[in-house]
Amino acid sequence: MGLWSDLHLDMDRHRAVTLVGGGGKTTTMYALAREAREAGKRVIVTTTTHIMPHPRIFLTDDPAPEHLRQCLERHGIITLGTLGRADKLCGTGEIGLCRSVADVVLVEGDGARIRPLKIPADHEPVIPPESDAVVAVAGMDALDKPIGEICHRADLVAAFLGKTLEDKVTEADMTAILSSERGSRKNVAPGMAYRCLLNKTDTPALRERARVIAAGLDRLGIFTLIKSYEEKERGGLCWF
Repeated sequence: MGLWSDLHLDMDRHRAVTLVGGGGKTTTMYALAREAREAGKRVIVTTTTHIMPHPRIFLTDDPAPEHLRQCLERHGIITLGTLGRADKLCGTGEIGLCRSVADVVLVEGDGARIRPLKIPADHEPVIPPESDAVVAVAGMDALDKPIGEICHRADLVAAFLGKTLEDKVTEADMTAILSSERGSRKNVAPGMAYRCLLNKTDTPALRERARVIAAGLDRLGIFTLIKSYEEKERGGLCWF
């Protein structure tokens, strides 16, 4: 069983997937990309925010359809984006065009600055309307840590939860954030599949606590995958 099927996603039906949240978003994106390539799909990786380019995936900033087709024919998987500040990539906003030339398009839709949990700001996440599915990622290492220490946009997290920055993150907090249209589900259109991935479940205790969160989300009709990547897999460098 692969990650696509584990997330109840079908790469033929959910051809454009946007990832949001924190705590393993980039790793998950490249894991999905690797599986799609192994299945013989032509894949474009891109962003609506800023990401570090993968050093072993061909990069182009030219969204012209014929150019993208030629790049995909040669490389099979490419990154589309323009280099901006701090050598990070910015997206070109051509998701519909990407869908027309690639079999699978994977989009990173917001940033978290390596924090495992967040509430989006007013301007985020940027989920392209062409997305077929959205995967919200959260790291279980947020549990029992003070909001102000562990969360991205901690002031927004505290305000959303009605807590202080010194209060610690609980299972109920993570369930509330992942299920809310003010939280991880923000800007997810009705026609888009929505999945959650609880990452960094490295111990039996964390897996059990993740099951509590997953059960709460399941009662709300949200499928949740409990996952843990190996150290070498984190960041997705080992897959290409």
